[in-house]
This record gives sequence, structure tokens and C-alpha cells, in this order.
Amino acid sequence: MPRNSNRVVYPPEGWTNSLSAEYVGPDQFGNGEVYDVRHKGTPLIRLIFDERDEEITVRCLLCEPQLQAAGRFTAYPMIGIISINATALLVPMNTPRIMRHLADRHGEILGGMDDVDFFNCLLDCCGL
Repeated sequence: MPRNSNRVVYPPEGWTNSLSAEYVGPDQFGNGEVYDVRHKGTPLIRLIFDERDEEITVRCLLCEPQLQAAGRFTAYPMIGIISINATALLVPMNTPRIMRHLADRHGEILGGMDDVDFFNCLLDCCGL
């Protein structure tokens, strides 16, 4: 059962999520819940859902982890942030950057998914 959210962009009836997600647990700083997402069996991105801000931070699992916070810890690079309550007009501003990174840097086309479908996939992966 999805959580309550201010989600305003919903997929059409009969739509299915082509991504799969595994719940990992709370992130290392307690700022959210972590989900690792796969596409056709390949680990793709890490989602950190922050319920307080109603945002999902997207990190790329295909990139090498990088030093963060002046070398205090390592993390996969952040490639975007998705706002759960984004309007239909804002979705195309948030998701193409993430999709472009996956396509340009890693050749991951995501089966021709468009930005609204990708947005809905990410929210579904977090149970929203």
C-alpha cells in the first residue's frame, strides 16, 4: 500500500513500473530511507527518500563512489533530486537531467521511457 503523499502526477491506468527496487534501510545520516533500483537486473540508481522534505535524492550506482565532505566518507555521486509533489510542469525539469546522465555516461536508455514515466517509476520504487 503506497504511503500518503502530495503526488500529483500519476501514471495512466494499466501502467507498470519497469524498474525494481530493494529497500536497503535508513541512510547513514538518518535523513531518509534508502532504496536500490535495478533495470533489467542491473543495479542502476540509489534513491534516498526524505519524508520531511518530500524529496528523493538520486545517486548513480553505475559511477564509482567518490569522497564526500572533505574526505570524511564516500558515496555514489548525486545526479538529481525529485520532488514528490512536483506538478506536471515541473517533472520535465527534474527527471531529464537524471535520464541524460544514465544515457550519456553509461549508455543506459531505460527502454525508451519518457520523463513522466521515469518520475512515476521512481515514486513507485519508494512506495509513493
